[in-house]
Amino acid sequence: MERVSSDEANGKHRVAVIGAGSTGSSWAGLFAAHGLSVTLYDARPEAAAMGLDRARRAARFLAARGLADRERVAEGLSQIRHESALQGAVDGVFLVQEAVTDDLSVKKGLFASVSRLTDDDTLIATSTSGLSISAIQQDAHLPGRTLAAHPYNPPHLIPLVEIAAGRMTTAGSIEAASAFYRGLGKEVVLLRDDVPGYIANRLSAALWREAVDLVLTGVATVEEVDRAVRTGPGLRWAAMGPHLVYHLGGGPGGIRGHLAHLTGTKEAMLRDLATWTSFPAETADVLANGLAPEIGDRSIDELEELRDETLAALLDALRHVNGPPEG
Repeated sequence: MERVSSDEANGKHRVAVIGAGSTGSSWAGLFAAHGLSVTLYDARPEAAAMGLDRARRAARFLAARGLADRERVAEGLSQIRHESALQGAVDGVFLVQEAVTDDLSVKKGLFASVSRLTDDDTLIATSTSGLSISAIQQDAHLPGRTLAAHPYNPPHLIPLVEIAAGRMTTAGSIEAASAFYRGLGKEVVLLRDDVPGYIANRLSAALWREAVDLVLTGVATVEEVDRAVRTGPGLRWAAMGPHLVYHLGGGPGGIRGHLAHLTGTKEAMLRDLATWTSFPAETADVLANGLAPEIGDRSIDELEELRDETLAALLDALRHVNGPPEG
């Protein structure tokens, strides 16, 4: 039977993560921080060992910053483990969180294999950042329990998870998955259509195309574009989404007033925005050179630490304003 109820979801405590890269290890850290029993699998033993270490550090980070209960973190850390065999990793789990390379053929093959190794009511979720779940689930056994659960990196810190159903996904699976992720404090957004990139990545791609174009056309440097977003709209977006931001921009007239007053200005900008759909050949070199002074002598690990500390502080501030997440 393919249907999985939300009541069953709330009673399950074993999950598997397939793929021990940055996304998979972050997912594993989040699951462990909530006291779940986590198995982490990667076909590359050295990657699995590194991923397990990153997952443990992520869970401890959440506890240290007051973003997870210390007792639950300790419980999860006592159970998290690497499994060298795929069968052993997924045996008896409620949910499999796939986080392998974003290649359709790889994901289709993995879903086909995993779906035949798991219990018939196990949910199987892809973390893909843009591939179609309808395409991924084609060869799966009982595809109704497969879905997309797209996180925003790093998943152990960013609350968003975008859930999308494929053509064969059942409503019960979406209901159960939504309840599960909300129980982890996630902000669940349900998509009504299986579109490439989901919501957040489509918005990010549109912004990044314009950010790249501003640099390539000499309007601003890489650092200036980054600073403009970070110290301007980025701050507002942490508090409110673009529609609500512009609603406030309309004063007493709200969004209607905003559009009535600024439609001409906005449309002039839209006509001038970049429209290319392939990155210009020089993009990588220009951005790498432009990032050099912004990065300085800081390593990737140091930049990730800066990002995570900043995100933790923002989440703490938002929690004090909005209250703790439901679930």
